[in-house]
Amino acid sequence: MKDYGARRVVDDVSFEVSAGEAVALVGESGSGKSTIAKLLCRLVEPDGGSVALEGVDMLVKEKRGPSLAFRSQLQMVFQDPFASLNPIHSIRHHLERPLLRHQRVPKDKVEARALELLTMVGLQPAADYLDAYPTELSGGQRQRVAIARALAVEPRVLMADEPTSMLDASVRMGVLGVLQTLVKEQRIALLLITHDLATARLLCDRVVVLFAGRIVEDGPAEAILTAPSHPYTQALMSALPRGVPRAPKETHPMLPSPAGGGGCPFRSRCPESTSQCKDQMPRLEPVSDDRRVRCFNRKAVHV
Repeated sequence: MKDYGARRVVDDVSFEVSAGEAVALVGESGSGKSTIAKLLCRLVEPDGGSVALEGVDMLVKEKRGPSLAFRSQLQMVFQDPFASLNPIHSIRHHLERPLLRHQRVPKDKVEARALELLTMVGLQPAADYLDAYPTELSGGQRQRVAIARALAVEPRVLMADEPTSMLDASVRMGVLGVLQTLVKEQRIALLLITHDLATARLLCDRVVVLFAGRIVEDGPAEAILTAPSHPYTQALMSALPRGVPRAPKETHPMLPSPAGGGGCPFRSRCPESTSQCKDQMPRLEPVSDDRRVRCFNRKAVHV
């Protein structure tokens, strides 16, 4: 087998998610979004940096690996509802097992709590779903069960990795509505991993734009998605469908992969690229109190 050597997948990425806040981590496939989610959940151990929960670096506190307590505080909803639920177990099993494992309720109240969780995510009457199997449910219903399972351990942080990408358009809004309610009413911190800027704008307070494993722009969702400053964010926004047809703009060809070597990895795609972009890596610098951009030639473009 050929050895392709080590490759840095994620570098210089730092952001926070507060209680009652929804943050979108946005970027194309291969940009490092899911890797960051796995690092935060400690499904993959990083070779540097920190993962802080309420100001405590969990990589230092729990050097031997994540504890059960950490798992209960940070939960993940995966992209594929058809793969994240074991088809040989009932919905009852998927919900009652974490309740018992994490000792969230006494044994005699486990069923009642499972019914509450199903009701919370909009599966009603809940009793009709408790003894069903995943194969008997639709994709949207399965994803709601996956969310209910994550909520069973009462997490402070919920990460949702493309939670609606495999669902029909008719049921996406329902799942997004569940997540929005959790943020607003239960003050859960939500990290939404997505390539869908329309979803990010609808659901999230802030947006973090990722390219080639680095943050290129972040800040308030409305500000970034109406006046993006980084050429990559502008390219993402220009790809969104518009209600009224417009004359096509002349754009730089989108190459299949970021530029290698030193300098800015986006330079091979960027219409504003200069010799400085080839020689130096731009820093992620503040352009206002709540917004950062990694670009030598940044300029806001209203879309």
